[in-house]
Amino acid sequence: MSTTQTAERRYADFYRHQAKSPTLRGIYQDVYGDDYPAELEPFGFVTRTDLDRIAGLLDPPRGGLLVDIGCGRGGPGVAVAQARGARLLGLDVVAAAVEGAATLATRLGLPDAEFRKGSFTETGLPDSVAEAVLSIDALWMVWNKPAALAEVARILRPGARLVLTTWEPAYLDHSRMLTRAGLVVDSREETPHWKERQLAVYAAVLAETEALSRELGPGAEVIFEEARDTPPVLAETPRILLAAHRPG
Repeated sequence: MSTTQTAERRYADFYRHQAKSPTLRGIYQDVYGDDYPAELEPFGFVTRTDLDRIAGLLDPPRGGLLVDIGCGRGGPGVAVAQARGARLLGLDVVAAAVEGAATLATRLGLPDAEFRKGSFTETGLPDSVAEAVLSIDALWMVWNKPAALAEVARILRPGARLVLTTWEPAYLDHSRMLTRAGLVVDSREETPHWKERQLAVYAAVLAETEALSRELGPGAEVIFEEARDTPPVLAETPRILLAAHRPG
């Protein structure tokens, strides 16, 4: 089974039930407070502060194509597209996420946003089509990261930017991989307060296993596994925000 098929199988049930879990929403709201973009119904650790920073760094032209890779249910990409007046195309390997993204985008006031199945390494897009590429907390799940970043470089127009968030263990150098893909790294920074917030979310998830199992069904195991296994490695695996552009 390919890594794409594995990801789809693991996350499909979660995405089908995510919007029905008040417990999960409450956990993020309690940990992030006003910095939590609740209306976007995100899954993960993205904040309003992140989204403001990402929108400013990407700065696509009005009407330009913004591609959100690993879009999940689409909310963060919708927010950035609305902030900059861009056209949005969201790609995800999980069909249930893509279906939910279209519904959420309409509810958030961006009914013309498009969502389809696609991956970091196989976007299905022509060369030099994107005015900006966004990815939030998705690249860490990609096995062949050099191939993924080469694909991003291929679909970006000259001068257009990629902004992504991910986690960087000591054995990885995302800046070097971006450079080898033909992109110019503009900035690398840790996202604010990432570690204490992430640990607090995991602690709350493990304290609410009964309620989350009831609301998310078998899909809950995805977040239980992450909450159990991730804390020991966070000290040496910062959550970073990277911005790069295709020269030309």
